[in-house]
Amino acid sequence: MSSATHPDDLVTLARLGDWAAAQLVCGRLEAEGIASFLPDEAMAAQAWHLYRPSGGIRVQVRQADVERAQQILAEAGRDEVDEAAAREGAGAQVADRDDGSISPGDRAAFRALRVALVSLLLMGLVHPYSLWLAARALARPDVTPWGRKRAFAALLVSLAGTLWMGLIVYRFAKLAG
Repeated sequence: MSSATHPDDLVTLARLGDWAAAQLVCGRLEAEGIASFLPDEAMAAQAWHLYRPSGGIRVQVRQADVERAQQILAEAGRDEVDEAAAREGAGAQVADRDDGSISPGDRAAFRALRVALVSLLLMGLVHPYSLWLAARALARPDVTPWGRKRAFAALLVSLAGTLWMGLIVYRFAKLAG
């Protein structure tokens, strides 16, 4: 087998964590005459909870179009930055604007809240784990107020769930004994 790539082979141009962003990128590329493909389209539609853990939604183009597609996306990014600078004034620093990313501390807080809420559905089986996650998230120095609220909510939900499950176990033990 040859290791040379064929110009019609599909290559991954980008991995995006948002379905809408992947659709926008495809639309921009197709408006410029570059055929694009979302191989994870079915997964995002049917198993929407799995596309982020699997690395995001892939945007693929033909090997022959990769360089031009990268240029188009880079120009789109520069246009967006230029528009933001124009809105904020000539002296605005683009590095200060929110890029939509989430800090590791906020990610840990949000995870703790999701685990706590899922644990409500699982009858409290993972509340001790979500308590641990929430406590770890609250102890992180990079948690913003947004993340702190979610970690505190996870802590309260998990604490209430753990106490409730403890009460149920105590009452069953009392009835059995």
